[in-house]
Amino acid sequence: MLSISYLMTYAQTAETFRQPYPLGEKLSPNPNFTGEVWLAPLSERKELNVPMANVTFEPGCRNSWHSHKAGQLLISTAGIGYYQEKGQPARRLFPGDIVEIAPDVEHWHGAAPDSWFAHIAITANPQNNAAVWLSPVSDEQYRKATSEAENRYTESNKALSAREQAIVAVASYTGKGDLEHLRQALTRALEVGMTINEINEVLIHAYAYCGFPRSLRAIQIFMQVVDARKANGINDAVGREASTSPNDKSRYELGRDVLAEISGMPADAPKTGYAVFAPAIERFLKEHLFADLFERDLLTYRERELATVSVLAGVGGVEPMAYGHMGICLHLGITAEQLSALLNIVETNLGEAYSEPLRGVLNQLTEKR
Repeated sequence: MLSISYLMTYAQTAETFRQPYPLGEKLSPNPNFTGEVWLAPLSERKELNVPMANVTFEPGCRNSWHSHKAGQLLISTAGIGYYQEKGQPARRLFPGDIVEIAPDVEHWHGAAPDSWFAHIAITANPQNNAAVWLSPVSDEQYRKATSEAENRYTESNKALSAREQAIVAVASYTGKGDLEHLRQALTRALEVGMTINEINEVLIHAYAYCGFPRSLRAIQIFMQVVDARKANGINDAVGREASTSPNDKSRYELGRDVLAEISGMPADAPKTGYAVFAPAIERFLKEHLFADLFERDLLTYRERELATVSVLAGVGGVEPMAYGHMGICLHLGITAEQLSALLNIVETNLGEAYSEPLRGVLNQLTEKR
């Protein structure tokens, strides 16, 4: 029986697949492609001598082994895909990735098994270029190439538990706003035993770092996932509600003390930086984030910090905040190896553009320690 995540992936259509360029006309059935593919010419002025086209692949679609007499350039624009040269490992492609294909190099490219994919194909030296089509990429060749790339970090990622890996995937997709792949991560989180309320807590926690719009959209997607599973006879455990311990502290004092506990910084340390420049945000952080959210006991402090770093990785461009929270992770006993596994998951799911900046942050922290 087809898995629920498979069905959800294919619920997306060529028309609803979000990409920056036109879909164009369907090429398939075509002897040089396995699966359905669309082509949209992008360049009109022939005197420029740079033919370009947008190519869209459905999940699992790929072209046959082939080469170009004068080479080719590919620019990934949407979804997740693969490129493989003969005798080399497959390269996982994300939006923004560029592939330079030398003349006469045998290769193939196409979509990931669970993702739509689009790239711009640029014909180099069109006056003397031609595609030389060879044999189709068999199902076994495709499965082996894509699974090897997807499973590159499987062993090292065991530094995190299956539950922690699921939290990282859900949080990073939420931070980026990648709702289609978030569906699969949410399904995986349920499959490893997380309750509906625990997963909801990850999505609620995320709003403090990526905003209400992405948090709410992620919750809406989760509702669809749960409803689809229920329609297929799968009743996921709702789990308990969050509980908090009574105390006589003000919310500011509680948040201040929680932050001191998880960071190792004295609660009475002098205020600096944004806390001095914009004192209201410092109060909101203490009262709401570290008191209201961190005190909800559906997730441990450790799990919340893993989720936080993952959301920040998905948001991108917030390395100073990632530095602080990765430092908190280390203080809580999360090892550098486990943070590296977190970034492996981010790299596999979102691409190196999202993982590499934080690998630099992790290196700074480990060198400092």
